[in-house]
Amino acid sequence: MNYGKQEGLEIECICYEDIQIGVNQDGLWINANMQKVHNIDFVINRTRESILGKQFEQMGIRVFNSSEVTYIANHKGRTHQFVSGLGLPALKTMFFYPKFMSISNIPFVYPFVLKSPDGHGGEEVFKVEGEDELKKLLETYPKEEWLLQEMCKHVGEDVRVFVIGNQIIGAIRRYSNVDFRANYCLGGQIESYTLNEEQKGLVNHILMDLQCDYVGIDFIVDEEGKFIFNELEDAVGSRSLYNLNKIDTAKLYILYIAKEMKKLA
Repeated sequence: MNYGKQEGLEIECICYEDIQIGVNQDGLWINANMQKVHNIDFVINRTRESILGKQFEQMGIRVFNSSEVTYIANHKGRTHQFVSGLGLPALKTMFFYPKFMSISNIPFVYPFVLKSPDGHGGEEVFKVEGEDELKKLLETYPKEEWLLQEMCKHVGEDVRVFVIGNQIIGAIRRYSNVDFRANYCLGGQIESYTLNEEQKGLVNHILMDLQCDYVGIDFIVDEEGKFIFNELEDAVGSRSLYNLNKIDTAKLYILYIAKEMKKLA
């Protein structure tokens, strides 16, 4: 909000829980704290709800990130469908629905990874060693859908690439010696990472087909050092990038938003 003032932007923080959206005979409506909202020029959507972004967009309001990015990024199945459709390398993945699929017909050997399609920060991601463990996890977490994914031979390492305004602004390597997940919030270690031209090409291939205002793109690093696409984070946190490189993503994001809004003026 302070950076916004410096750029002539008045930004107010509103919690998602305080917003109501819907339709009536006059069309779409949005309330905040039980009051109808007026005179909104743009929205910075830090929720993971694409329907909220779509509501603003349908009312002619610019949303950062777009509802399309939010829709794709916040379901790992949709993300993999989109990225694999672009021809990027990915681990073998199965979309699994416990209600009508049998665990005896899974085309993987144990161990493999079980992921919730809407989990974040390494939550609801499990290494499954056998059928009994899989049964127990599915009973403990009665979700309607999961992703099953083969294990990378080289585990515990990935690279997150940060993007603002469809431009790469930095990257970090995350690694763990105690867990197959390398997430910083789970105790993983971090270090600065410099992308080579081939790796930049993979990132830019995604950005050619998906306009991203501010995202993180995660790649697993295989045993040969090659990038394998893993996830797309649209409500991405950046404390690791700031701690390592002092890159102020909040300031860069506001500068980008100000520039974009001037184009629409």
